[in-house]
Amino acid sequence: MKKISLPRLVIGAMRLGSWGAQLNKTELEIFVKGCLELGLTAFDHADIYGDYTTEAEFGDVLKRNSSLRSQIQLITKCGIRMLAANRPNHRIKSYDSSAAHIVKSVETSLQNLHSDYLDLLLLHRPDYLMEPDEIAKAFDHLKEQGKVLHFGASNFTPSQFEML
Repeated sequence: MKKISLPRLVIGAMRLGSWGAQLNKTELEIFVKGCLELGLTAFDHADIYGDYTTEAEFGDVLKRNSSLRSQIQLITKCGIRMLAANRPNHRIKSYDSSAAHIVKSVETSLQNLHSDYLDLLLLHRPDYLMEPDEIAKAFDHLKEQGKVLHFGASNFTPSQFEML
């Protein structure tokens, strides 16, 4: 497997939308283009950011400027089910590392980001009920389909990472 090469600095998207700066479409587009002018090319998302809205807002920038996708690396995370108005089936905040949830999260992220693939997918947090075989099944499926190039974990201890 080819190793991923990330820049030394990665732009975190958590505070770009409703959880922070609340940038409008024009401001977000100016921000993204400004980052690229500075050589900042990797953007770290999570499906939950902005109560499940930030990826779609960022994706609208990519949709309006299709040439930008080839200039950036898209990173996103999945595995948390947050309570949000646009997720009425989420009755409690929980972790979900099932193959079905991972695949569905990636498909939704790709749709929201207007991209055919993710450069890197991370499990957002350890799920104490996770089954490594389930995660491997999802990762293998997504890799085979070309939807995700690389995989990893976020907020895991070394021993939790080793288990994967």
